[in-house]
Amino acid sequence: MKSIALFLLTLASSSAYTLHEWGTFTTVAGSDGILLSGLEREEAPLPAFTYSHHGMENGNLQRPLPVADLLNPFLLTKGIRRPVTGVTVKMETPVIYFHSDRAFDVEVKVGFKGGTISQWYPQRSGGEVLPAPPQPKESPVNWTLDFTRPRVGSIEWQARVLSPRESRDAILFKPGESLHWMRPRVPEANAVRTADGESEGFLFYRGIGAFDPGLVTTIGNDDTLQLRNRTGGAIPFALVFERTGHHCRWKNLADALGKDATVDLPLDQFTEGDVNFAEPVYRGMIDGLTATGLLRSEAVAMVETWWDSYFAAEGLRVFWVMPRAQTDDILPLEVTPPPADSVRIMVGRSEVLRPARERAWLGLATSTDPVEQSRWEQIKKSDRFGLAYQRRLDALTATAARE
Repeated sequence: MKSIALFLLTLASSSAYTLHEWGTFTTVAGSDGILLSGLEREEAPLPAFTYSHHGMENGNLQRPLPVADLLNPFLLTKGIRRPVTGVTVKMETPVIYFHSDRAFDVEVKVGFKGGTISQWYPQRSGGEVLPAPPQPKESPVNWTLDFTRPRVGSIEWQARVLSPRESRDAILFKPGESLHWMRPRVPEANAVRTADGESEGFLFYRGIGAFDPGLVTTIGNDDTLQLRNRTGGAIPFALVFERTGHHCRWKNLADALGKDATVDLPLDQFTEGDVNFAEPVYRGMIDGLTATGLLRSEAVAMVETWWDSYFAAEGLRVFWVMPRAQTDDILPLEVTPPPADSVRIMVGRSEVLRPARERAWLGLATSTDPVEQSRWEQIKKSDRFGLAYQRRLDALTATAARE
């Protein structure tokens, strides 16, 4: 009886912690608002010490490949080498932090409705199992992940959340880590350590999938951007940013996207700024994220980790915080022992194509000039969203043929 009481007391005391999480769901939509597939390409290579499903290694910093893989023609590509179809959402860099004044053991389970969790660190203790790669004479059909069909991914960790003192003494440095890897670390968070000794300041995972995040973005020929909130809840913060050449513009939308709200944003409602470093955008993003519950250090970590991709890249994009109920539905989280409080901030990154940009690309793609054709092929092959752009041009071409 005494041992049971001690166990319950220990469980209660270990539950007096908070859990914070941030990450991004990236989508690309044509000017008509329809989400485009082809988002399986990677942007920021992961360090070699991270883990992935077979054939879903990231970029050019992957672990050394087995000899059998080097001889398998189905695996001779960079980045995600496993064949995938129908990818409309790229889930990027969710990180889970623990804030506790003491050490405790924790079990974490994350699901992914509509997707697969492709990469992670530290090593997981369980989760979804994907089909093994085919041998050279076998068909790759059963190895292909078709995200147009229902899918539920998952990952599990068993780890030790270190005490503040142990966290300060823990060595988190790893040879080969990149800025994208180091920036998410925050001083307030406890370090986590697995049974095999892998330590980090967070639990990390990535994934790909297909689902509708719920923010509908459309643009008419008058260049007015329309946002329609169909998430089922209020969007607590949003910021629209566009960069074209040497110019940028933005619009901060705090408390402007309630449940089922629609907002029209003509160009004259945007603020123009310095393309090199728009400080109001930096401050606006951090203030918006902290207002939704993240620590300021966590908000800074997110913005600085993805600054180049968010604000130094050409294009129009909407950043918006998903309603918590929607996050919990798409990424169901089960933690034992449960936290006393939790904050989960998933930022939708909605890339939007203006009609003029679509027309310009269509002109290049259909031109009889070899130079212009070559320019389009370069965009399609080198741009992270090149496959999605091609899907939009295919749709425009099909529409024109029917008219």
